[in-house]
Amino acid sequence: MWSVPRIRLLHARRPEPLQALPMHTMKRRDLPRGLATLFASMSVAACAHHDPADHVTGECKVALIGKCSSTQVETALSATDKATLAPLQNRRVGLTVKEALTAAEASLKANGFEQLTTDYAGALVQGEKNRKLTDRGSQILHAVINAKLPMLHGRPDHETTRALVTVHAEGASAAVHAEFVVTVWDSKGDAKTKAATDPQVYNTFFARFAENSRR
Repeated sequence: MWSVPRIRLLHARRPEPLQALPMHTMKRRDLPRGLATLFASMSVAACAHHDPADHVTGECKVALIGKCSSTQVETALSATDKATLAPLQNRRVGLTVKEALTAAEASLKANGFEQLTTDYAGALVQGEKNRKLTDRGSQILHAVINAKLPMLHGRPDHETTRALVTVHAEGASAAVHAEFVVTVWDSKGDAKTKAATDPQVYNTFFARFAENSRR
């Protein structure tokens, strides 16, 4: 009698039901698109139009990285500012050129200017004054923020005022012209320079000048 061989049937494994993807996985899938939008916005902000009066040099900003160099901005005076400053910057004094230069140097020193140089041949006096705009703790905090978030704007850190006083003879008198230029650096090393327009800056200098020019 013939025996029927037993055939082992391979039972197919039942497919496991598909599990819904968790919400956080879906969000991760959308992350690249969100980052692209964010960095595109940052790039547009970095290329924002500057004030027409600003002359910008050394600017370099890249999305994802932030700054790749410091920026220097020089702001030109308007015609109104120039007209306002003219009478503040100029005086006529009854001194010789040498006496006026000596009085100018003493006046700048009295007003806190350092690194003074007087060129009698060129009839000019130069000096500068530095001032911190933040305390040490704030400087350290801004340094940490800049390292972690390079795309953020810097904050004013310190200020330098440069003085240039020129003198020339006008008959028996001397004509004195004073210029004060202020540069403000921020916590990212960017600088913005503009001629001082505060009348007090010039009035204080010439008040000292009058005191130092008495014979």
